[in-house]
Amino acid sequence: MAPKKSEKKAGAEKVAKAVKSSVSRKVKKVRTKVRFYKPKTLSKSRDPKYPRKSVESRGDKLDKYRIIQCPVTTESAMKKIEEINTLVFLVDINATKPKIKEAIRQLYDVQW
Repeated sequence: MAPKKSEKKAGAEKVAKAVKSSVSRKVKKVRTKVRFYKPKTLSKSRDPKYPRKSVESRGDKLDKYRIIQCPVTTESAMKKIEEINTLVFLVDINATKPKIKEAIRQLYDVQW
């Protein structure tokens, strides 16, 4: 829908007034602080065009078979097995005590 004649005339008068008046100069901003702070600009969220890794991660890399590597069969370990009724295993260095406990429960059906 086209603007009406009265709207056109008002717009033209406004432009004519702006042309006739003098050009105003931009006022220089008065700085009150010594330091200059970089202005905050628009920060967009990431929208990648392609995945940076071709394959997704496997999830939990420390499964029960990786946590417990093998039983120890040294003389001192055998002594513990016979006398204190305690099993000795080599475990992954990144495994925590609760994860080791859960892995032993799943592999050997031991409850304590």
